[in-house]
Amino acid sequence: MKARAETGHWSRYYVLDLKNRPVEVPAREEWERWMAENDPVFRRTLLQDSGGVVTTRFRGLAQASGEAPLFVTRVTGMGEQDNESYGAPTLAAALALHDEIVKKLLRQLGGTVP
Repeated sequence: MKARAETGHWSRYYVLDLKNRPVEVPAREEWERWMAENDPVFRRTLLQDSGGVVTTRFRGLAQASGEAPLFVTRVTGMGEQDNESYGAPTLAAALALHDEIVKKLLRQLGGTVP
């Protein structure tokens, strides 16, 4: 699992269709409107003993070149691991990654892993 860098110029914008599949839209304004009207967070896990949070959300932004992880899972509140981000190309991959990260963090914290 490697943290993803947050660099680059965003020039492609995506929203989700009714089956939560990304669909490219032609203008930033359409993406902004969709993001304002929809909750892009799909899963949030609070690690109570540490105060850490793992959040998986749709971000819908892509750089002009190369493949883009349209979904991102972010770890916050974990000290040295604070604000690490991991990208995924699909919702299914992002949710699987979310679960993997939570299990890993729980093992590190000595907690119960579901």
